[in-house]
Amino acid sequence: MTRLIRHILKGLWRLWNIFWPIFLIYVLLAILPSAPHQRVSEEFASSFQAEDCYGDSAGKERILCIDDNEEALLWRLRVIETAQEEIIFSTFEMRDDNSGQDVMAALYAAAERGVHVRILVDGLTGYYQLHDSSHFQALVSHENVEAKFYNPVNPALPWKISYRLHDKYLMADDTVYILGGRNTYDLFLGDYVEKANIDRDILVYETDTTAEGTSLAQVQEYFEEIWELSCCKEFVCEELSEEMQTAAVALEEHYAWLGESYPEAYGETDYAAATIETNQVTLLANPMEAENREPELWAMLQELMTGADDVVIQTPYIVCSRDMYQDLTELCESAGSVEIITNAVESGANPFGCTDYLNQKKNILETGVSVCEFLGDDSTHVKTFLIDNRLSVVGSYNLDMRSTYLDTEMMLAIDCEELNAKLRDETDECKEQSKRNAADGTVQYGAEYQAVELTTKKKAFYAVFRIFIWPIRYLL
Repeated sequence: MTRLIRHILKGLWRLWNIFWPIFLIYVLLAILPSAPHQRVSEEFASSFQAEDCYGDSAGKERILCIDDNEEALLWRLRVIETAQEEIIFSTFEMRDDNSGQDVMAALYAAAERGVHVRILVDGLTGYYQLHDSSHFQALVSHENVEAKFYNPVNPALPWKISYRLHDKYLMADDTVYILGGRNTYDLFLGDYVEKANIDRDILVYETDTTAEGTSLAQVQEYFEEIWELSCCKEFVCEELSEEMQTAAVALEEHYAWLGESYPEAYGETDYAAATIETNQVTLLANPMEAENREPELWAMLQELMTGADDVVIQTPYIVCSRDMYQDLTELCESAGSVEIITNAVESGANPFGCTDYLNQKKNILETGVSVCEFLGDDSTHVKTFLIDNRLSVVGSYNLDMRSTYLDTEMMLAIDCEELNAKLRDETDECKEQSKRNAADGTVQYGAEYQAVELTTKKKAFYAVFRIFIWPIRYLL
């Protein structure tokens, strides 16, 4: 028996010696191609002009800022109900939970009344969350529904795994769309969980559907281009199984329940009354191919912020490359004031972002920015850039390397003094619940800031994770 055990152990050791170098090579193939960061081409840098995002008078697009999660769900249901010909829906992550089923039921009902529905979901989260969902399969099996996964994980192509679709938007016909930072599940939509994420969407309404050069047209063009990419693979349900038929009936019943539970989402929607006018709305986006990207969106944001008197950035986390630190330093030298509002480590929902902040806080402050560590009841997931008193930029872009170099990202640059004033009031409220770290090393506490002590467990976790995270922080 002893000889047999010894023989087995030797065999296992030989297998391990063969396996671990192969595994290491595979991991390196997955992470190294995205390590070298690109810079934008001179051609692109010279082609973007900040003044192109401003208008001289009221334009054709009106907007509504949606900060409440329950309102965010209601407006999605309204937009879907509004559609008569086509719905375009793109998201980083959708789950088969309460709000996910709300949206799926509404989309299924739209397909039932003859609306053409196209759905684009990131291939990593889509496979994990939706591949085995009978509700999603029932939705996609409808003759009026098409679905694709962006860059699905392919074990034979490990170097592609880092490149993800991070866009979040919903569009009905040529009339209205919602774009922002919310994923499609209970943490972001509805009133289903006790602890939710704070987030922001912008609804854009077209007062003249024949107008050219609108942001809605820009989003439509963006979608059509990304939909046709070879990395977007169709999700097909080849046969309508009994389970899927049951799920389809469940979606129909769920839609009836939505009408009873949210009657305000199914009456006549007066978009003009619900929105405010803007001078201009402009789509800003990253390259869409699944590859190591030039940081075009970050370059556009820099151009918009350079020379401003007052810049406020809201971001869930701050994870900067060496080039981004240099960019922030140059921004602070040109701008009057640059302030970042981000989650305090004590309340942040992303352990990677929190850990990197612990490691990089000194480097961040040395750029000249001031950082407000927000410590509210819920974690913030808001991504907003406020530039002086006219321009507000809202969307999916986090101030991190993943959003800058690896993911698709979309932001709306909105020239509207009324929106800017509203958002500045909200950031002032956030500052009241924040600890402000100034570039000169001084610390100020907001009137409503209440310090929270990290638990011993969290302290131990961060102590270990701070070491682990260094070699992979460019993937965060």
